[in-house]
Amino acid sequence: MFKLNYYRRIQLSFLLFIIVPIITVSVISFALIKETMVEKLQLTNDNFLKVMTDEIGKTIDDASFASHFMVNDTSFKKYLKNFADTDRLRSYDDYTNFTEIKGVFSLITSKPLNNNTRMYLVNRKRFIIPSSEDDMTSVNKHLDELYGKIDFNQPETLQWLGMVRDNPGKAGTYYIARVIHDKHEKQYLSVLLIGISQSYFEKLLKPVEFGKVALFDAKQNRIAGSAELSAPDPAAPPSNLRSEVTLDKADWTLVYEASKEAFTGKISRTFYAGIGGVVLFFVIFSISSMFIAKRLHRPIQKLQRVVRQFGMGNLDARLEVKGRDDIAELSRTLNTMLDQLQGLIHDIEQEQEQKRVMELEALFMQIRPHFLINTLNSVKCSLILQQDHLHSGIIDSLMSLLRAYMKFNEPATLQEECELMRHYVDIMKIRNDIPVQLTIELEPGLASWTMPKLMLQPLIENAIVHGLMDHPDACIRIRAQRKQGFVTIEIEDNGDGIEEERLLMVNDRLQIPDSGPDTPYDRVGLINVAQRLRLSFGSEAGIALVPNKRRGITAVLRIPDRDTRNTHPGRYVI
Repeated sequence: MFKLNYYRRIQLSFLLFIIVPIITVSVISFALIKETMVEKLQLTNDNFLKVMTDEIGKTIDDASFASHFMVNDTSFKKYLKNFADTDRLRSYDDYTNFTEIKGVFSLITSKPLNNNTRMYLVNRKRFIIPSSEDDMTSVNKHLDELYGKIDFNQPETLQWLGMVRDNPGKAGTYYIARVIHDKHEKQYLSVLLIGISQSYFEKLLKPVEFGKVALFDAKQNRIAGSAELSAPDPAAPPSNLRSEVTLDKADWTLVYEASKEAFTGKISRTFYAGIGGVVLFFVIFSISSMFIAKRLHRPIQKLQRVVRQFGMGNLDARLEVKGRDDIAELSRTLNTMLDQLQGLIHDIEQEQEQKRVMELEALFMQIRPHFLINTLNSVKCSLILQQDHLHSGIIDSLMSLLRAYMKFNEPATLQEECELMRHYVDIMKIRNDIPVQLTIELEPGLASWTMPKLMLQPLIENAIVHGLMDHPDACIRIRAQRKQGFVTIEIEDNGDGIEEERLLMVNDRLQIPDSGPDTPYDRVGLINVAQRLRLSFGSEAGIALVPNKRRGITAVLRIPDRDTRNTHPGRYVI
């Protein structure tokens, strides 16, 4: 797991003081620039629409001028009246009227602004007079359709007939009609059709760099421009950058729409590229600073490593001193301190070892003289009185115990300890003249388990002396088993037991780590066993007396089952 050391906290703080202000300023600048550019784009759109509106307005003014001239010119109207029912040129008069009408068309179309406009005069007989020598196939083809859209009850006003296409998907022509009416006869003389090519609008509304443009008539039909734009809808919510301008003379609507995302995309890409550069620089700077900081922190890491090794038991760990800087001076001081600590630890270990050996010897010496003198005296008296050589086996048992005492510094296996207890019970049978039966039950695998010699002898002695002296069916049972990481050894007897109050007092005393010199003689064996357990196996080892269900007492030894006791047998010093 990542450890936030002191120098790393300093490094992280330093990096944050750099990256946070840069990113904050960049984001604020990006937002302000983006907002300003969007406002400028909106203003540019409005100016762009104004220019196109003026251009389309001039074209509509030309069409209005032409139709107004034809309606209000008296002499021209006379020719129209004479030509109203002509279906073909049959006479000189017909030709004269036709020529005069063509002359007026030539005058009107001479203006350069009307190059994209075509006019057709259609009389009551559907005879068509064009303003130029253009092909009239399209007009003839759609004449009935156009006439169906004309309202003859609205004379002398411009009527917007909409777009007519020769073929679907191709450019068409937008037609405007004006009915020329004879007020005296109260009927129309002819219809003036004004056609504006869709290519004119498309060229005018050519795509711009940002956005789309479209022109819609009063019926929301698209005249020209982008097919992706929708017709003006006042109820629609605003989206993107959309501007709409209505031409009052024609009731047309010019729509310009630009995607804010498309416009700001370049700004965003520039911003992200800048942020990417900042991040890349930040990463490079971070990696470089990490290497530099790590190099500067390396002497401190060595100090930490040596102190940690010394604390884990490697007392020979020392720092390699180089240079004359502050770290070198600190290293020399630390080495001197470690030398002093090592010497102090060595002295303490020697003192503790000597104290431990002396305590074990003192504890053992409290048991050995009393037991040996009484036992030898009893055996001697018994042999003198009975003159029985069969008791030589008892002498052998005694010799076994003596040999064990002579080699008390060496550990014994649990099986060897139990054999010694058999010899001890045999001796106690002769000494106290009681039939004691010893039963041993060892869990498989515990026979080779090592322990200090004669650890069980005081417990067997207490059971015989204080509980089994007057019992003809005296029985002692030794059981050993493993339970939850501990080796449990139980010495159970069927003797007289002990009072509950005294039992509690003895158990409390057995839990005290150290006993004073005024320990009563009747408890010296148990307390010695408790002290030897703690000295040999640690503070987790202990002994307790437990009353049996029927009668008697069970002494329970609870010893940690550690592998180190087998690999270091010399630790058991008796």
